[in-house]
Amino acid sequence: EKAVDYMKKLAAQEPVLMRGNTERVAFTGAGQYPLILAYAHTIEREKFKGSPMDWIALEPAVVEIDPQMIGAKSPHPNAARLFMDYILSKEGQEMLLEFQRIPVRKDVEPKPARLFRGYQRIVERPDDYKYFSDNVKLYQEIFKTR
Repeated sequence: EKAVDYMKKLAAQEPVLMRGNTERVAFTGAGQYPLILAYAHTIEREKFKGSPMDWIALEPAVVEIDPQMIGAKSPHPNAARLFMDYILSKEGQEMLLEFQRIPVRKDVEPKPARLFRGYQRIVERPDDYKYFSDNVKLYQEIFKTR
Protein backbone atom coordinates (compact mmCIF):
# COMPACT_ATOMS: atom_id res chain seq x y z
CA GLU A 1 0.00 0.00 0.00
CA LYS A 2 2.79 2.45 0.85
CA ALA A 3 4.50 1.77 -2.46
CA VAL A 4 1.29 2.25 -4.47
CA ASP A 5 0.52 5.49 -2.58
CA TYR A 6 4.07 6.72 -3.25
CA MET A 7 3.79 5.92 -6.96
CA LYS A 8 0.43 7.70 -7.23
CA LYS A 9 1.90 10.81 -5.63
CA LEU A 10 4.89 10.59 -7.96
CA ALA A 11 2.61 10.20 -11.00
CA ALA A 12 0.63 13.27 -9.91
CA GLN A 13 3.79 15.32 -10.48
CA GLU A 14 3.65 14.33 -14.18
CA PRO A 15 7.20 13.01 -14.55
CA VAL A 16 8.80 12.49 -17.95
CA LEU A 17 8.86 8.75 -18.59
CA MET A 18 11.39 7.33 -20.99
CA ARG A 19 13.20 4.06 -21.58
CA GLY A 20 16.93 3.71 -21.26
CA ASN A 21 18.62 4.21 -17.89
CA THR A 22 21.92 5.33 -19.47
CA GLU A 23 20.15 7.86 -21.70
CA ARG A 24 18.10 9.32 -18.80
CA VAL A 25 21.24 9.74 -16.72
CA ALA A 26 23.14 11.38 -19.60
CA PHE A 27 20.26 13.82 -20.23
CA THR A 28 20.15 14.70 -16.54
CA GLY A 29 23.92 15.25 -16.46
CA ALA A 30 23.51 17.59 -19.44
CA GLY A 31 20.90 19.59 -17.53
CA GLN A 32 17.78 18.45 -19.38
CA TYR A 33 16.15 17.08 -16.20
CA PRO A 34 16.65 18.21 -12.60
CA LEU A 35 15.87 14.80 -11.05
CA ILE A 36 15.62 11.17 -12.14
CA LEU A 37 15.09 7.68 -10.80
CA ALA A 38 18.02 5.62 -12.05
CA TYR A 39 20.55 2.95 -11.15
CA ALA A 40 23.21 4.35 -8.83
CA HIS A 41 26.04 2.65 -10.72
CA THR A 42 24.96 4.41 -13.93
CA ILE A 43 25.06 7.77 -12.18
CA GLU A 44 28.49 6.90 -10.76
CA ARG A 45 29.70 6.14 -14.30
CA GLU A 46 28.53 9.59 -15.47
CA LYS A 47 30.10 11.25 -12.42
CA PHE A 48 33.38 9.53 -13.32
CA LYS A 49 33.12 11.14 -16.78
CA GLY A 50 32.67 14.55 -15.11
CA SER A 51 28.90 15.00 -15.00
CA PRO A 52 27.85 17.31 -12.15
CA MET A 53 25.39 14.96 -10.47
CA ASP A 54 24.99 12.73 -7.45
CA TRP A 55 22.49 10.24 -6.08
CA ILE A 56 20.78 9.24 -2.87
CA ALA A 57 19.41 5.80 -2.06
CA LEU A 58 15.66 5.47 -1.64
CA GLU A 59 15.34 3.17 1.35
CA PRO A 60 14.94 0.37 1.36
CA ALA A 61 16.84 0.05 -1.90
CA VAL A 62 15.86 -2.94 -4.02
CA VAL A 63 18.79 -5.18 -4.87
CA GLU A 64 18.29 -7.36 -7.92
CA ILE A 65 20.03 -10.69 -8.24
CA ASP A 66 21.43 -11.33 -11.72
CA PRO A 67 22.08 -15.06 -11.93
CA GLN A 68 24.85 -16.35 -14.14
CA MET A 69 24.42 -19.64 -15.95
CA ILE A 70 25.83 -21.78 -18.70
CA GLY A 71 23.48 -22.98 -21.41
CA ALA A 72 22.83 -26.73 -21.54
CA LYS A 73 23.77 -26.80 -25.25
CA SER A 74 26.66 -24.35 -25.07
CA PRO A 75 29.10 -25.02 -27.95
CA HIS A 76 32.08 -24.55 -25.60
CA PRO A 77 30.91 -25.38 -22.06
CA ASN A 78 34.43 -25.69 -20.64
CA ALA A 79 35.35 -22.22 -21.92
CA ALA A 80 32.14 -20.93 -20.34
CA ARG A 81 33.11 -22.59 -17.03
CA LEU A 82 36.54 -20.96 -17.17
CA PHE A 83 34.95 -17.58 -17.80
CA MET A 84 32.51 -18.14 -14.92
CA ASP A 85 35.40 -19.08 -12.61
CA TYR A 86 37.24 -15.93 -13.65
CA ILE A 87 34.31 -13.54 -13.30
CA LEU A 88 33.62 -14.86 -9.78
CA SER A 89 37.29 -14.75 -8.75
CA LYS A 90 38.68 -11.82 -6.77
CA GLU A 91 40.54 -10.63 -9.89
CA GLY A 92 37.38 -10.86 -12.01
CA GLN A 93 35.32 -8.97 -9.45
CA GLU A 94 37.99 -6.26 -9.24
CA MET A 95 37.81 -5.93 -13.04
CA LEU A 96 34.05 -5.33 -12.79
CA LEU A 97 34.76 -2.32 -10.56
CA GLU A 98 35.97 -0.50 -13.69
CA PHE A 99 32.34 -0.60 -14.89
CA GLN A 100 30.99 0.73 -11.57
CA ARG A 101 29.39 -2.64 -10.90
CA ILE A 102 28.82 -4.01 -7.42
CA PRO A 103 30.96 -7.09 -6.71
CA VAL A 104 29.44 -10.21 -5.16
CA ARG A 105 32.56 -11.05 -3.16
CA LYS A 106 32.85 -9.72 0.39
CA ASP A 107 36.61 -9.30 -0.04
CA VAL A 108 36.14 -6.83 -2.94
CA GLU A 109 34.80 -3.44 -1.85
CA PRO A 110 32.56 -1.53 -4.29
CA LYS A 111 33.89 1.76 -5.68
CA PRO A 112 32.65 3.93 -4.25
CA ALA A 113 31.70 1.89 -1.19
CA ARG A 114 28.42 3.79 -0.91
CA LEU A 115 27.10 1.86 -3.93
CA PHE A 116 26.38 -0.96 -1.50
CA ARG A 117 27.15 0.26 2.01
CA GLY A 118 25.34 2.55 4.42
CA TYR A 119 21.68 2.05 3.60
CA GLN A 120 18.94 -0.52 4.06
CA ARG A 121 18.41 -2.99 1.22
CA ILE A 122 15.90 -5.65 0.30
CA VAL A 123 16.87 -8.41 -2.09
CA GLU A 124 14.50 -9.13 -4.94
CA ARG A 125 14.38 -12.90 -5.30
CA PRO A 126 13.21 -14.93 -8.30
CA ASP A 127 9.99 -15.96 -6.50
CA ASP A 128 9.14 -12.23 -6.18
CA TYR A 129 8.61 -12.19 -9.94
CA LYS A 130 5.38 -14.17 -9.65
CA TYR A 131 3.62 -10.78 -9.33
CA PHE A 132 5.64 -9.10 -12.08
CA SER A 133 2.86 -8.95 -14.70
CA ASP A 134 0.36 -7.58 -12.17
CA ASN A 135 2.88 -4.96 -11.02
CA VAL A 136 3.60 -3.88 -14.60
CA LYS A 137 -0.13 -3.43 -15.23
CA LEU A 138 -0.46 -1.41 -12.03
CA TYR A 139 2.52 0.78 -13.02
CA GLN A 140 1.02 1.37 -16.47
CA GLU A 141 -2.32 2.27 -14.91
CA ILE A 142 -0.82 4.69 -12.37
CA PHE A 143 1.49 6.42 -14.85
CA LYS A 144 -0.98 6.15 -17.76
CA THR A 145 1.60 4.62 -20.08
CA ARG A 146 -0.89 2.49 -22.04
